[in-house]
Amino acid sequence: MEIALFAALALIVAVALALAAGPARMARRVRALEARLDRAPAPRDVSERLPDRVRDFALRGDATPTDLAARVHLTQRAEFQPKPAAPWMLLEARQSIAIGAPGFVWEARQDVGPLPKLRGFDAFVDGTGLLRMQLFGLIPAARAEGPITDRAEAMRYLAELPWAPDAILGNPSLSWRMDGPDWAVVTMEVPGGPVSARFRFDSGGDIVEMLAKDRPSTDAAGQPIFQTWRGCFRNYRMIGPRRVPAEGEVGYVFGDTYRPYFQGRITGYETVH
Repeated sequence: MEIALFAALALIVAVALALAAGPARMARRVRALEARLDRAPAPRDVSERLPDRVRDFALRGDATPTDLAARVHLTQRAEFQPKPAAPWMLLEARQSIAIGAPGFVWEARQDVGPLPKLRGFDAFVDGTGLLRMQLFGLIPAARAEGPITDRAEAMRYLAELPWAPDAILGNPSLSWRMDGPDWAVVTMEVPGGPVSARFRFDSGGDIVEMLAKDRPSTDAAGQPIFQTWRGCFRNYRMIGPRRVPAEGEVGYVFGDTYRPYFQGRITGYETVH
């Protein structure tokens, strides 16, 4: 009886240690990625070469060409649907976005009481994309890296530029042009060839929609596929020192159908100089 009790207690302790160790390892990985992001080149004022509508949008966000942030940090409360039939998952997230060069680190979590149900990160650092998700700190739920992931995460950096007006004014890696009166196209070079995203302005000059063709991902069998990616931005307001969209969502377009899989609300925003 005593041996069985001791064995049960030992098992409980082992599981508890494993549940603590998994998230701790992932947190260390995230901090290491953020440290690399901190070493990104300083921003450089490129506002004079921007189309007027693009420059005006960034200035209206309270970014200043002569006092650009080096990074921005934001926090999110989000919902994520991993596949069409799955329930939506509530997430708490934090993100760092580089200004002088393309890069970001996004860290997400979901807890059930004291237990770490989900931990994960999505990143683009030094031209490399990474995705990791774990259940209960033990079970791999998603993992992606390699050239396809590099391109996908580079496109995410572009798609989220409305949350980083300083990068619009201060990232020399980005090339902008207008495509008609209400659409702007941003492009950057990556090893597999250029990636682009298109932004639509409303009548007030705010970016309200993003479109990107041929964003790479994988199907259920793990094979690469390329899809049209669409995002929406809403409810612009001052959050900390910048005027940014407080809400956003993103999804894929299947034929004539748009299916969002991520919806987020910004809960905090700060700049680092």
